[in-house]
Amino acid sequence: MSYVIEILKKVGAVLLDSHFVGTSGLHIDTYINKDFLYPHTKETSEVGKIFAEKYKDKNIEIVVGPALGGIILSQWIAYHLSEIYSREVLAVYTEKSPDGGQIFTRGYENYVKGKRVLIVEDIVTTGGSLLKTAKAVKDAGGNIIDTCAMVNKNKDLSSKILDVPFSFLSSLYVATYEASVCPFCKEGIPINIKVGHGKKFLESKNK
Repeated sequence: MSYVIEILKKVGAVLLDSHFVGTSGLHIDTYINKDFLYPHTKETSEVGKIFAEKYKDKNIEIVVGPALGGIILSQWIAYHLSEIYSREVLAVYTEKSPDGGQIFTRGYENYVKGKRVLIVEDIVTTGGSLLKTAKAVKDAGGNIIDTCAMVNKNKDLSSKILDVPFSFLSSLYVATYEASVCPFCKEGIPINIKVGHGKKFLESKNK
């Protein structure tokens, strides 16, 4: 078990043995609530430092994360990289576009053009947000050095499958199910509506 997972457990962010709906809409019995990490600045800083140490020899110039998960992480990672490099490393973020992609707003694309970019995300299940963010970086003229997740939940994800550089600090592989074949649904186990996206799922189902 990696140190990152231990940090997440310490702040109560790893939730077990319930019926959750993840961001991707898939059903799972283990949920990592990254929102439980971010109020703890010491632990969030520790995670940021682990990222930074991984890229201390990569001459990163700017860190990019997709909103919302990657915003806080990108700031802490850039801070620690700045400390390591003894120069400023910037941090910006992408936001959801009307068509479901990720785009730069607020003029952030101007900071990315021609720079060595590290793309970061907190939790990765399908890799969709990373890919959309990578497209935004490429469109802005950035040079992607790597994409990296705090936690990878999909053992099948790889650089080859995503077609962009991909790595992660830790992994916590859990079985995922479409709602139509979810064994927890079939067993009548109630969906957790306090954590994750269960409430949204049930509301959409009842429309």
